[in-house]
Formats: sequence, C-alpha cells, structure tokens
Amino acid sequence: MSLEKELKNISGLEEQKDRSTKYSKLLNTHLEKKNLDTLKEIISHIANDQIPLIDSRPLMRELVEKVKVLTAEDQLVLGKHLIECTKQRVTAFDESLLKIRRTLSDILEEEEEFEEAAKMLLGIQMQPVEGEKNEEICDIYVKIAQLYLEIGETVEAERFLRRSANLIKNIVKETLLLRYKSCYARILDSNRKFLEASINYYHLSHKARVDEVAIALTYACNCAILAKAGPSRSRMLATLFKDERCGSIKVFHFLEKVYLERILRTKEVEEFASTLKNHQLAKFSDGTNVLTRSVMEHNLLAASKLYKNISIKELGRLLGIKPERAEKIASKMIQQKRLSGSIDQLSGMIEFEKEHSVLAWDRLIENLCTDVNNVVEELTIVDPKLVKGRK
Repeated sequence: MSLEKELKNISGLEEQKDRSTKYSKLLNTHLEKKNLDTLKEIISHIANDQIPLIDSRPLMRELVEKVKVLTAEDQLVLGKHLIECTKQRVTAFDESLLKIRRTLSDILEEEEEFEEAAKMLLGIQMQPVEGEKNEEICDIYVKIAQLYLEIGETVEAERFLRRSANLIKNIVKETLLLRYKSCYARILDSNRKFLEASINYYHLSHKARVDEVAIALTYACNCAILAKAGPSRSRMLATLFKDERCGSIKVFHFLEKVYLERILRTKEVEEFASTLKNHQLAKFSDGTNVLTRSVMEHNLLAASKLYKNISIKELGRLLGIKPERAEKIASKMIQQKRLSGSIDQLSGMIEFEKEHSVLAWDRLIENLCTDVNNVVEELTIVDPKLVKGRK
C-alpha cells in the first residue's frame, strides 16, 4: 500500500483515538528507517488544514520531540520542510515550531553558522506574557544577542539585548542572568566603553564557572588597561591588582606596571597587544588605536609622578610622538581633570601639580570603600542571607 493511500485511510477513521494510534505508529516506523522523503510526505499531510488540529498537533509535537534520532544534516532538511509547510498555520503549531527552530538553531550554531542560527530564532512568534513564557522569550532574545556578537554584529546584538532588558528584571534563573550580563559586558567592550565593561566583567568573575573565572578576569584587566586614564580607572586597576585571583593570569605583569604607574615600554605594549581582540585594536582616522592612546595617556600620568615639570619637546620624546601631539593630549587631560597641571606655552613647559594630602586621603577612602564593597559581594555569593539580614 502506498504511503499516500495509508495516510488517507488513517484520516478516514471515525475514532480520534484510532487515528492518533495509527499516525504515531506510522511516524515511528519511518523515523526508525530514517527515510527523509517519507517523513517529509507525512509532515505535508499533517500540516494540511484539512486534517483536524486534534490529530495534527499531537503528532507534530511527537515528531519534534523525536527528530533528534536523525543526523544533524537530516534534522536541518526535515525541520526546514516542516517550517515551510506550516507557514500558513503558524499559530496552530506555535509550540512545535518554537522547539524545532531552537533545535535547528543549535545545529547551525554548532556548525558556526551564527547568522543563520540567529535568523532561525527570529522566526519564532514571541508575544510577552506573564509567567514562564516570559523567561523563554527572554532566553531567546539573549541567545540571538549572543549569536550576533559571535559575528561582530554589535548593533543587532544590542537591539535584542535591549528587548530582553524589559523581561530580565523578573527572571530568577541564574544561568540566564549570567548570559545576559555576559552579553552586556561584551557589548560595552565592543562599543569601547572599556571602564564599564571592565566593571561588568569583574562582577561576572565572582559568579562564573571555575573554568571561566580566568577568562572573565583577563577581559576585566584588558578593558581596565584600555580605559581612559583618570581616577575611576585607577580605582578599577586597584581592585584588580589587589584581587589574588588575578595573580595567575597572563596579563598580570602588565597590569601591575599600569597600576603602579610605571612607564610602559614598546616591547611590553606589543606583547600585551597580542592578547587583545580585533575591535580593541581597530584604528582611528589618525592612524592610532585605543591601546596606543591609552598607553600615551598612561605614560603621561606616569611622567607626572616622576617629574615636577617637563618640556613639551621632552614629553613628546618620552611618549614617542611629536611635541605638538603631546601638548594636545596633555591639554585635553587637564581640561577633563584627569591630569593635575598647567601648560606654559611661552616657555614650552608643563608644570605638574602634586596631589594634596586631603585629595590623597580621599583616594585612600575611595579604595577602602571599593574593598568593602568587594567583601560584601563575596559574602553575597557565599551566603546571600548574611547580606539580606543587614538591609
């Protein structure tokens, strides 16, 4: 008997229970045989609007649950056929379509087809509602953001992460919260908001899996080093330098020199550059990149600790740039209050102002507050009740 005739006979049975049993038996038989053409014909039949939903829905759910017995390649072929056949009945099979799209997206991600994996998830009908459904929608938005980040599409990633932001506040699932925070840190990093990215990476390091802690700390250190020189960056560098966990990561020696405000040499900078991502080394219109600018600003601050004053010409030589550019950088940092000093253009000298004792005490107090905050975060991880009891 042909498959077409067999399907017709089953659909003609009067009792729904008999139809369901026969359909299920037929489906499982051909899943075991792994005959794609036959399975595609079964899908086309049950997706037809002439078949009652009381028959087609359970069978479609069963197919989606058992499709993983096939190879990844066959799952893609069959899944795409199912999606095509149900285009006009998306609402009727929304649950099955959600599951099959997630399955196909996972396969595409495994094959590093990140954009196609994201597009597969984009086809899911998502209407926020109360309860567990919101968690699933939030999970999908975060996943789409992660996939776009894999191909450097920061704008698209940020767009979908913003959508999940409206839902994340009600989420309690720790793994989903960590994925959201990881995406947020990576987007800040990609958008060159390095100080904020460093803070977020550092917070993630307290909750990451053991095998991911070193990665999170490395990213936090890299971003702190690349951040614009100033008091906020200094506080973040202090936090990282004093964290015992950072002592074992590759970039710690470079971090130490930056924190201690020592002059950075070309060879050291080149070694550190080899650990950075492409977007962190992207060049500006003037030919410099984030690292180059960060190192110049750092060395200028380091020079302010060593010298009471310095000629603009000598500063240019120290930074490895033209005197005019050295003056421009110093002027900008002074205007932004990231460097204490003044420029005498007539004499061609820069006078550095040493930190007053009151300001020094302010900085020590700020560092102490940062340390206390870190202790509180550690206690939160060990026993959240301890912190809640204090509020």
